[in-house]
Amino acid sequence: MTDTDSPRLATEDDFPQMMALLDRYFAYERGGMAARLPFCYDPERSDRHAIVEKDGRIVGHVAAIPQTLAVGEGTVECWGIGGVATDRRYRGNGYMSRLLEFWFDRMDDAGVPLSELSGNRQRYNHFGFENAGAELRYTVTERSFAGTPEPSGENVTRYEGEDELLEVLREIHGAEPYRVRRDRERSRIVFGQRGLETLLYEGDDGPAYLSLTRESRSRTIEEFGGSERGVETLLEHVLATYDLNELAARVHPRHPLDDVFHRHSRFWSQRPHRKLNVRDLPALLEAFEGQLERRWRDRGRSERGDVTLGLEGADAAVRLSYGPERVTVERSTAEPTLSLDRLSTTALLFGFENRLREVRQRDPLLEATLPLQFYIWPTEHV
Repeated sequence: MTDTDSPRLATEDDFPQMMALLDRYFAYERGGMAARLPFCYDPERSDRHAIVEKDGRIVGHVAAIPQTLAVGEGTVECWGIGGVATDRRYRGNGYMSRLLEFWFDRMDDAGVPLSELSGNRQRYNHFGFENAGAELRYTVTERSFAGTPEPSGENVTRYEGEDELLEVLREIHGAEPYRVRRDRERSRIVFGQRGLETLLYEGDDGPAYLSLTRESRSRTIEEFGGSERGVETLLEHVLATYDLNELAARVHPRHPLDDVFHRHSRFWSQRPHRKLNVRDLPALLEAFEGQLERRWRDRGRSERGDVTLGLEGADAAVRLSYGPERVTVERSTAEPTLSLDRLSTTALLFGFENRLREVRQRDPLLEATLPLQFYIWPTEHV
């Protein structure tokens, strides 16, 4: 192993030592992170992992996992940053910064518009990540279903890797407007990850499913979908048959079934969903063109005009033109009407509705269509 401070891509041979570093800080169980997040830690995809070596050992790691986000009418490429770890004996040498810059260079070379992660806001603000999106958390209690007949469980099945059930789950999830796109193999891996239990309802009301954490008496629904009655039946089943301290659900605020959880919840709260870093503003807004137009038309706006947005330090700007029936997005070399730094750009496009409200109110399109909507189900957080 070469003694160097420079980041490089990991190889399959690096995996055992690399995973030992990650498991030391993030996992304390058999199989560790590879079992907990199998869609991230695959030795055959070692090119998704960058490492730093020092004194003959791997002392730093950052992963970048390519994802394609479905955002309503369009899709956008987004690399998820995960496994940010430095051996505590080597901290303070700037290895995390070098590893993140290593990936930013590759994103920019590949034309990736967006990057996302979780973690401490203050820690990652320095690298251009800002709070983005919204997520509701509901606490659902047995009292919500008091007086209803105890469910028989006749139409409820636990998914345990069956091919036919996987196809039902894929069909339901594929109809979600905001999600990470999955092929069949990724679906199998996501639903089969350690610590996740998936229950499927197949009744006359239409199929539905819940995927919930399974390792304590306080469980969280981390993914769901399907018919309203199916989801309600599954909630009734879980509350009636599981010995729980608490059942919580994480829900996108614009999900069609949000009302189900709101109706049956005792408490709820809202928090930022993820942290985003806008790498290529024109490519990003081109990907969201369909969503912008739909939201503009849904609001019934009839104004005509245009606004040109720029990202400070970037060469290209993006011109948004609008009329009663259309919204178009195109790259521009004109002076931007509005130029913002990276953090403010994320806050404008994806922040809570009261963030930069005065900026949004400068233009009818921005006021009517922002914030943009996306969602990464907790089952796929990297």
